[in-house]
Parts: sequence; C-alpha cells; structure tokens
Amino acid sequence: MKFSYKDILFIGINSKYIHPAMGAMQLYTNFNSLNVTPHLKEFTIKDNVNDIISFINSHQSKLISLSCYIWNIEFIKNFLPKITDKIIIIGGPEASFNPNLLLLDNVNYLIKGEGEEAINELIDYLNDKINIEQVSNLYYKNNNNICYTFNKLPNLNYVKHDLSLIKDFKNRICYVESSRGCFYNCSYCLAATEKPVRFFPIDEVKSNILYLLQNNAKVIKFLDRSFNIKKDYINNILSFIKANDNNYSIFQFEVNGDNLHQDTIDIINSMRKKMIRLEIGIQTTNKETSKAILRHQNFNKLKENILKIKDNAVIHTDLIAGLPLEDYNSFKNSFNETFLLFTEELQLGTLKELKGTYISKTKEDHQYIFSDTAPFEVVQNKYISIDELNKIRTVEKAVDRFYNYGYFKNTIKYLFDDLLLNPFDTFLYLMENIKKIKPLRDFQFDELTKIFYETLSNIVPNKDLLLFIIKEDYLSKNKIKPKIWWKTTITREERRKIYLHFKDNYNLNIDELYKYAHLEQYNNEYLLINYKTFTKYKIRL
Repeated sequence: MKFSYKDILFIGINSKYIHPAMGAMQLYTNFNSLNVTPHLKEFTIKDNVNDIISFINSHQSKLISLSCYIWNIEFIKNFLPKITDKIIIIGGPEASFNPNLLLLDNVNYLIKGEGEEAINELIDYLNDKINIEQVSNLYYKNNNNICYTFNKLPNLNYVKHDLSLIKDFKNRICYVESSRGCFYNCSYCLAATEKPVRFFPIDEVKSNILYLLQNNAKVIKFLDRSFNIKKDYINNILSFIKANDNNYSIFQFEVNGDNLHQDTIDIINSMRKKMIRLEIGIQTTNKETSKAILRHQNFNKLKENILKIKDNAVIHTDLIAGLPLEDYNSFKNSFNETFLLFTEELQLGTLKELKGTYISKTKEDHQYIFSDTAPFEVVQNKYISIDELNKIRTVEKAVDRFYNYGYFKNTIKYLFDDLLLNPFDTFLYLMENIKKIKPLRDFQFDELTKIFYETLSNIVPNKDLLLFIIKEDYLSKNKIKPKIWWKTTITREERRKIYLHFKDNYNLNIDELYKYAHLEQYNNEYLLINYKTFTKYKIRL
C-alpha cells in the first residue's frame, strides 16, 4: 500500500469576497471517498499571500485541491513553490486546457472539466483502491511525459449542491445551476467546448431557489451559459420564481437576446419590476465578424426584444474588442449601435485568449498577439492596432464611470437622445481631456461633475441648458445637501416667490423648504430637491 490519505483540503481563491468559490464548494459537497475527511477554505486574491501559504503548509491535509481561473492563476502560480510536503491537485477552467501547468513545481495532478466524480476516483487511486487509468478526466505525470486518462461527464442526477456553504446570503452572490454545457459555438468562449447541454432535475433546481428565497438572498445568479435555449424549461423556472417572490431577491440570467420567445418576455414583464436582470452578450454587430466567431445573431430581433423588456428588467449588454475581421471603425459602429439601446449597463471588454477555444487554436490566422500573463488580453491583431485598442480601453473607462454608475442619466439622454452626438467619439473626447488633469479614479464626485460639464461645454451648443441638466444629476445623487461648485444666481426675493409656487402646487411646508431644500433654475423652469424627504419637484412658470 502506498499511503493512507485521511484528509483533503479544497481551496477556493476568489477575485472578491462577494463571489463564492463554487468550484471548490462543489468538490467538497460531492466528495464521498470513504475514510477521507474533506475540508473547505476560501480566500481572495487580495488576502495576504503569506497567510495563505502558512495556512496550507500547517494544515493536517496532505492533499490540496486548488481551483484555477483566469483571475487567480497568476496568484496561485506565484505561491505554489512555497507549498511544502503536499500533493497538489489543480482544476478549473484555466487548468482544464493547459496541462503544461503540471510542469510547475509541486503540481501533481490536473483534473479537466467537471470534477465531482473524478476527484473521488483520484483519491481512490491515491489510497491504492483503483488503477490510475480508471480515474476520469485526469492529467498526470509519468516520468517526463504528461499523460491523460479519458473524458467522462458526471451524471447530473447525482451531483449535489449545498448552498448553505455560501453563508452570507446578503453580501455574496448566490450561484445556482439549472444546466451545464452550452448550445452555442462562440469561438472565444470555453463554454463552446462544453457539449452537450445537460439539465439538472427541475425539482432540485426549484428546491435550491426556494432555499435561497427563504434565506433572503440578495442576488441569485444562474450559472447557465444560455438560460433560454429550452423555452418550456425557462418559463417553468421563471413562473416558479414569480410565484415564490419574497419581494427582496433579484435574479440574474445569461440569455441569448435574439432567442427570447414572446411568452418568456410576457412572464418577465409580469414579474416585480427590476426583479430580473438579464446579461445579453452582443459582442459585435458586424455580420462578417459574427460569422468568423461562429456566432449567429439577428441584431434587429435582439434590439426588438430588448426594447420589449427593458422597462421591467435590468439589462446588461456586452461587447468584445479585438475580434476577427473587426477593425477600429467597425468596432466604433458596434459600440454606437449597442450603446444607443440604452440598457442599464454596457460592459466593454477586450478579447482574452482562453486555452482550448477556437480563437486560441487559430490565432496565427489573424496574427494575434496576446499578453503572456493573465488575463491574456489581446495586444493587437491584423485588423486593429495597439493604439486603437488603447483608445477603446479609454472609452471603456468613461462608459463605466459616466454611464454604468447611473449618476448622469439625464445628461446621457440629453447628449445622445436629444443632441444625437456620436457616443464613442464623445466618450473618447471626454476621457482624453480629463486624463490630462489626473487619473479618473482620483476625482471626487463634485470635481468629476465639474470637469464633466467643463469638457462637454466645448462641444454642446447650449451651455446653460447643459449645466442645468448636469446640476439635476449631481443634486439627485446626494441624499444630503451637497457641496455646490457653481455660482447660484437666484435672488432671495425670487427664491421666496418660487417656494410659494412649490408650496401651493405640491402642498409643501415653506419652513421645511428653507431649511432642507435646494433650488435651481433655467429660463422659466425650476428644479427643487427637498433633502428631508429626498424628493424632486419641477415647475415651469
């Protein structure tokens, strides 16, 4: 007999506390090797690395399992050499298609893909119960060679979930699975390699949803790659969620936007407002690029569906810069078409090389250069240059701060809905001027709003109206009277008269207005915010 392993430590290293280590939790929950005790520990990449090393080295377990992702792989690779006297098992997306990680010091075994059954088989092998060839999904070293056993997908009827391990339901995202695998073949995405699509028993899914609702989970996010590929299934789950609504929890789903059926849209629109958040990957509106990435998308149908549900659901859209056949001008067009849908959030990212994807395998065809370290972002390709990608990253920062945060909704509408400015060019102009002063992250909100106005006033015809609109956004963001960075022009007598108008029109207390209200004016329009009740009023005289 080789050795008797009595304990195994499953470690999850998250990007942030709010993201539970679901991979490690799944292995822990489904571990059933007899006479071997599983242990679970979570860290984040912001934790002190020496504390992590000390914890692992001092732990009683000789077997250590690490889940590797694009956000933690460099962190893990840096501390692995300092782990001593342990058998290291790695898995997860960033390991599954990179068996060369076995060449790192201290890495002994690599489990590819879904590991709930494979981990138990590996422990049986290590405890001399089966041969290594009987362990599924396993890369291992044999002398100087890396060997692989065979592929096997776990039977989802027997895969368990223990959502109680999340513990902090209020402050963490609570992940739910109703299926595994992806129906689509997008060339940049590892999910395209996960075939076929398999579904968990519907009663188990509903039980997990009900458990989280009863525990008042704040955010419940489905991990399904494309939640709406099976209409009856999604409608069943959405109807169940609606019937058991706790008037608190919100649900997030990743869906294919042009494949939403009308009856699904009707269910979503009948649910509590903003209860449902849909993540819709658009990626590009260039038809040739869509073909090149094996993504078939009807953008007109997608737009139609978004417009049908955006008033009741929260919509998050995605774009990817650096895709094949999409040059700088084409991406600008993709951005503008997507931005003008005015969804709650637009995530603007650059292509990342994920080992095992079709893009990675064919990168020479498009002359891709990717960074050597995670997150392996595109540096350039034959269609788009370094400088052009950097401009797109600059726009990404502006969109995130001035649009996604939601602080300047009125100004955004004025710029792009009323004035019909070019969104991409406007955000680029804005950022190129702001970064001359200092980094965006270093601005306080009052400073940011002021420079926002001053920069836009150079390209907007009516500076006074622009200022009035930006004032409304600025004043609406604060729950108490904020610092004013502009000069007030309203006289004491004018204020008294206007307050009387507001008092008569809205039945307000005049003394309360003098104490808690702030008043602004543009021509004959007046804006008043009562910070005692945080209520906004407008009148035109």
